Amino acid sequence: MKTKKILVLLLALITLETFAFANGTSENKDSKENTLTVSFWTAPNKGQYDFWDSIISEFNSEGIQVNGKTVKIEAQMMPETPSSEAGIQNALATNTAPAISTNINRGFATTLANSGRVYDIQDEQFYKDIVANRNMETIMNGWGISGKQYVIPIYANAMSYHWNSRALRALGFTDKVPTTVADINKLIQNFEKLKDTTMKDMGISHLFLRSELGKPELWWNRWYDFEMQYDAFSNGKSLVEGDKLVMDPEISKQVFEFLANFGNTIQLAEDTGAFDKQESPYVFQISAPWDAAKYDAAGLEYGINGDYVYGAPIVKEEGDIPYTFADAKGLVFYKGGNISEELHQGAIAFISWVYSKDRNSQTDLDWVKTTGMLPMRGDTNKNEILSSYIADKPILKAQADMIPYSIPAMANASMTAILTALGEDGMCDYMLAANKLNPFNAIDATKAVKNAMEGMKEAGNLN
Repeated sequence: MKTKKILVLLLALITLETFAFANGTSENKDSKENTLTVSFWTAPNKGQYDFWDSIISEFNSEGIQVNGKTVKIEAQMMPETPSSEAGIQNALATNTAPAISTNINRGFATTLANSGRVYDIQDEQFYKDIVANRNMETIMNGWGISGKQYVIPIYANAMSYHWNSRALRALGFTDKVPTTVADINKLIQNFEKLKDTTMKDMGISHLFLRSELGKPELWWNRWYDFEMQYDAFSNGKSLVEGDKLVMDPEISKQVFEFLANFGNTIQLAEDTGAFDKQESPYVFQISAPWDAAKYDAAGLEYGINGDYVYGAPIVKEEGDIPYTFADAKGLVFYKGGNISEELHQGAIAFISWVYSKDRNSQTDLDWVKTTGMLPMRGDTNKNEILSSYIADKPILKAQADMIPYSIPAMANASMTAILTALGEDGMCDYMLAANKLNPFNAIDATKAVKNAMEGMKEAGNLN
C-alpha cells in the first residue's frame, strides 16, 4: 500500500514537472516570437562601444514595439581586419550584415550606395525629425550623395593646426594664433630672424612638422594637409562631385604654394611624440581633438598663454570663413539579404528614440563625455545642455565653433585612388623639392597641380 502511494506521488510530480516545463517552453517561445532582435555594429573602438552599450541598455528597457513585437537591440564591435569597410562588405556578401552600423564616412557611404545595400532616407519623416532636432539643416548639404542622403552624421573632428604656444609668444603672437596668409608670412619672417638666436635657445629647429607631405602612399593625409587648406581658401568648394573633378586649379595652386613657402622650415623627417612635451622643437603641426587627451595626460596646459592651442585653417583675408576638413562619420541602415523590412523598422525605431526631440541633447552630451569627441550638430555652443558642459572647456568650445564649417570626405567610391594620385602625381614631389629651398621661394605650382589633376581623373575615372 505504501509502495502504491509512493508511485502515485512520483507520477504526480512527474506530471507537474512535465507541465511546468512545457508551460515554460511555451512562454519562452512566445517571448521569442514577440521579440524583434536588431543587430547593431559599432566602430571597433571601446569608447564608442561603451557609449552605445549604455544607450542600448536604456532603450531595451523601454519595451518599444514594432508590429506588436518588442524591439531588442544587440550590439557588437564591427570587425576591423583587414579593415572595418572590408568587414561590412563581407557581411553583406554573406547575408550576416547588421541592420545598422556606425563608423561610416561619406566616401565609403558612396560605395555602399552604389551597391544598393543601404537605404536612402532623405524623404523619411524620422530623418527629417532628427535633422531638425539636432539643427543639422546646413550640415546635411555636405553629406549628400548624388542628390540623396544615406548617412546620419554622429560626430565630427574638425581638423586644425596645433600650435606650440610658447613658440608663438616668442615669435610675436601673444594674444592669438595666426589666422591669415599675412599672419603666416609674418610668422615665417620672424622665425627666420630668430632661428639662430631665440629659437635655437628654445630648442626649436623647424616651424612646421609634417613628414606626411612627402609620402603619397599615406593618401588619407591629403584630407589634412591639402584638403583642409583647400576648404579654407576656396570657401568650402568640393574636389569631386559625382563623376566629375571640380577641383579649382587656381585655388589648388595657391594651396601648393602656400605650403611650399615654408621651404626648409618644414620638418619632413618623422618625429612621433614631438608635441607630447613642453619643450617641443617645432612651432606647429596638423592635429585633431582626439589628441587632446594625451596632452592633458602629459600635463600640458591648453591656451595661447599655456603650452599648446588649436587654430583653424589659414584664410586668405581677415573675415573669411575658415572652412576645414571634417574627420566625420555617421550611421547607415542596411537593406537586402538578411535584413527584412521588419528589422529595418526596428532599426528606425531605435535611432528615432536615440535622437528624439526629448533626448537628442542628452544623447550627444553622453557621447562627448564618453568619447571626448563632439557631435555633428549645428548648435553645440548654443544648445543649453551641451553648452553648459563645454563652457569651461576651451578646447571643446573652439572645436564646436568649427563644426558648422567642417566638410566631410568626398562622395566617391574611388576616393582612395583619387587622393593617392593627388600626392603621387603632383603634390608630394613638389613639396620634396620645395623643402630644399629657403622660405618664400615657392616654385610655380602650375605644372604640379596639372599633373595631380590629370592623375586624379585617371585614377577615379573622372571627367
